[in-house]
Amino acid sequence: MKKLLMFFAMVMTSITMMAQSQFYVILKDGSGASYPENIVDSLTFDSLNGARIYGFNDLANSIDQLRKEVDSLKRVLSMVPIDTSLFIHEYVDLGLPSGTLWATCNVGAKKPSDYGYYICWGETGPKSTYGQTSGKWNNKDIATLKTLDVIDQYFNLTSEYDAATVLWGEEWRTPTEEEVDELLRYCDYVWIPEDIYPYYGFCGIKFTSKTDNRKSIFLPCAGMKRDNEDVMIGTRGYYMTATSKGSFATDLYLSQERVNTGSRSVNQGISIRPVRKRADDRPFIDPNDTIINGHSYVDLGLPSGTLWATQNIGADSVQNVGTQYLWGHTSAGPEEGTGWIEVPLERLIEYGVTDSTGTLLPNHDAATKNWGGQWRMPTHEECEELLANCETEFVTYKGTLCCKVTGRNGHIMYVPSTDDNGCSAWSSSIYPPSNNSQSYTFHIFNPVLIDDWTNDFAERNKHLPIRPVVNR
Repeated sequence: MKKLLMFFAMVMTSITMMAQSQFYVILKDGSGASYPENIVDSLTFDSLNGARIYGFNDLANSIDQLRKEVDSLKRVLSMVPIDTSLFIHEYVDLGLPSGTLWATCNVGAKKPSDYGYYICWGETGPKSTYGQTSGKWNNKDIATLKTLDVIDQYFNLTSEYDAATVLWGEEWRTPTEEEVDELLRYCDYVWIPEDIYPYYGFCGIKFTSKTDNRKSIFLPCAGMKRDNEDVMIGTRGYYMTATSKGSFATDLYLSQERVNTGSRSVNQGISIRPVRKRADDRPFIDPNDTIINGHSYVDLGLPSGTLWATQNIGADSVQNVGTQYLWGHTSAGPEEGTGWIEVPLERLIEYGVTDSTGTLLPNHDAATKNWGGQWRMPTHEECEELLANCETEFVTYKGTLCCKVTGRNGHIMYVPSTDDNGCSAWSSSIYPPSNNSQSYTFHIFNPVLIDDWTNDFAERNKHLPIRPVVNR
């Protein structure tokens, strides 16, 4: 089969170069040689039907016949069940939890330190013009991109608009935002200056797996093409992800000072480091998100050991708000009563709604009633613990405004926005200073959307989602 592929490459090279004064032989490792036309006597190809010898004059006069042989060979190759991309593009298994395999080179590159092509998001090759509005998907919102089938239900490029897939084959694609996050979380990374072997002359970041295999990949700082100019080449790296943010897309930013995810205009030409496809296109689920009663949780490294659910009750994804409840009610249907408005603590205890501290008992805890097992609503203290020990940042996640909560251990939880003030959910605790009508909420305020902090409690007859917790 290797001879077959070599023959195909040599034939195509010969046809391409025939009108010139030199004949070129290109090997798979990128090396090659050229021969002046006047010293070539014949070309010999090892084909499926045995050796074929073409005298120079015969070859020059028989291009049509040679092309027919190439077409015939293409038909043979199309019937052979083999992944030809494996013979061309190498990858590294970094031991990542998702099993994602990262290519050793950029799209358009022949070795790890090569910059490769500069491609705009959603386009399938390099171009001559990179203007301020030259991107094919400039000023297109998420809804339009979905309608045009540019992105899938997870807001990632479909194969038709993924340059890695189009140029390298169906087993390859541009990594998603989640896969780039995974690379950052499960690899150590270090700046490589231009005088380090084997990347002489090129600066970049070397990612080395934290797992026992300690395998690594090198991403050069290729800069970008912006406004028809070369920008930051050799000092910064910008690597495309498949994940859309409308007129922007998530990217991986590299410099000597920092490495992180950001966003890049669809009009800018940047690098692509492909990954191998998994068996399906389901979103990545971190193995640290453990399952209890069919619902996953994430360990954010909190002092109490409290574990938070990865999504709200009734949500079908992490960015979905889910079902909204009145405080102390376990059903979202037509509500009876007023959400325990004007009911003092002693009455809540008497009616079996809360314990003596004003915390909901299991029969009035929507998390326990709907998810079972150890699941319950968080107390006010547990909400405060989370905010005191985690970093919060409002981001657009899969097309939805969410708060990204990052624990000190690096684990991440997303909470969808419920209103203009940020993210809200019920706690299981009453708000004692109130006039018997309010309870504490789990509220993360968005400083971009409001001027001042507001109260972290609400009237008990307000409909809010619930983010459950469990203990170790």
